[in-house]
Amino acid sequence: MECLNCGAPVLDNGHCSACGMNYELLAKAYNTSNFYYNLGLDRASVRDLTGAIDALNLALKYNKQNINARNLLGLVHYEMGETVLGLTQWVISSNYLPEGNIATRYIQEVQSDPAKLDEANQLAKQFNQSLLYAKQGTKDLAFLQLKRILSAYPHFVKGYLLLALLYMDNGNYDKAKKALKRVLRIDKNNTLAVKYLKEMGITPKDIISLKESSTRIDVDSGYVDEDQFKSDLESFVEKSLADIDNPESSVTPYKEINHNKFNLLYVSVGLILGIFVCLLLVLPTKLNSANKTNRELQLTHSEEISKKNVSISNLEKQIEDLEKQIAAAEKEKNEEEDKKKEADSAFDVIKKTIAGLTYENLCVEAGSAVNERRYTDAIDICNAALQIKQGEMAYYYLGKAYIGNQDEEKAKSAFVSLRDNYPESTYMEEIMEYLSE
Repeated sequence: MECLNCGAPVLDNGHCSACGMNYELLAKAYNTSNFYYNLGLDRASVRDLTGAIDALNLALKYNKQNINARNLLGLVHYEMGETVLGLTQWVISSNYLPEGNIATRYIQEVQSDPAKLDEANQLAKQFNQSLLYAKQGTKDLAFLQLKRILSAYPHFVKGYLLLALLYMDNGNYDKAKKALKRVLRIDKNNTLAVKYLKEMGITPKDIISLKESSTRIDVDSGYVDEDQFKSDLESFVEKSLADIDNPESSVTPYKEINHNKFNLLYVSVGLILGIFVCLLLVLPTKLNSANKTNRELQLTHSEEISKKNVSISNLEKQIEDLEKQIAAAEKEKNEEEDKKKEADSAFDVIKKTIAGLTYENLCVEAGSAVNERRYTDAIDICNAALQIKQGEMAYYYLGKAYIGNQDEEKAKSAFVSLRDNYPESTYMEEIMEYLSE
């Protein structure tokens, strides 16, 4: 019998000969992880995405190397418009199982479109900006920002929830109900959507009816009434949004007209008209004299020109043929060079974007894991981040995770790497206190 954790033989006492894990407890944990994975799969299949996320997180808590659960969790996040969180799960999964892992294909599909990666990177910034606008009271700007977000990411649940809150704040409960219905179509048991519906005074019975009336949407298909909802959203934004927040704000204040600024315009127009009249009187005489001289010159040179036209036409034909040949050769050469440049540029953009984006998000997730005392998960995430990029934040959270895991030797090793590679780090004072102990 082999150990489920490391593959080493299991001793007669039920413990692994290498890692010392109890086989019975480990098997129970793995079975529990698979149970929650199956539960998450069932919930995701009926579009209970929030419930699926909860179940899949439990599955990974019992077995962090449950590749199926981690890949499915990435898909659920991706479906809800959270591309970065989905990529994070797939990158961790591909590090656990580099060969024969479907997460590799998911990552390649996202990487194949650099513009999509950039949009995903901007999504969080735009959504945070919408939140800031809403907190500052500039709800018209928040509506416009959300319109751009939802047009690019029609599955972004958080965007619809914020949109519903703005509608509720304006007293437009019908449109808020439509936005929340959109959320329930994507994630039919979304707790925040249900909470907002209750706050609008909708009874639990009506909420259940609303869930049942929300047509199921397949992941790869379009929305049932997508055009109608987008039309409602655009018509709301394009009308005077300021009238909703403050009806008087749309009225343009009276401004007294400053006539002095038109004086220069009047003078300029007068000068132009004077010059135009002068040209009408003087120009015809000069034009007639110039035309007569030109006609005489044309008669003198017409014969010479006619003789040369024949030889010029022949030369032009030869030049045209040569230019066509040269243009064809240059076009072929330029096409080959453009293809090579595009391929190199696309590769550089993908490499830089996905590396920086994934590293930063892995560090954020590692910090959350340390704060939640999930030290083993934090260690794995930091190691995955360091494989992408060497950085002070990854070393810092790695050391904190080892401290929480009571592995002082590895914690000091991580802090020493941080101290040696980043002497100007903001974490220097904290880690030097620890290293001096």
